[in-house]
Amino acid sequence: MRRLYFSLTANRRLTDLRPTDEEFNAIDLQLAELAKNPALGFEFPFQNQPRKLLRFDVGRFGFIYTYDEEEINLVTIF
Repeated sequence: MRRLYFSLTANRRLTDLRPTDEEFNAIDLQLAELAKNPALGFEFPFQNQPRKLLRFDVGRFGFIYTYDEEEINLVTIF
């Protein structure tokens, strides 16, 4: 399973969005699944990036991330 990293921006955005305890539990479960299979997300349509950006939705939260064989990096959350 890949290691999961939150960027500072993603961490701040999640705090700003104030998830409830129930939402936070759902996020934990879904991100654990994403770490096992990062292809669950879909490619973000704007591609002027050196690495492919993907999006994965959990309830009202949209996670933008990149991944490789060892890790998933959450770039931002909206």
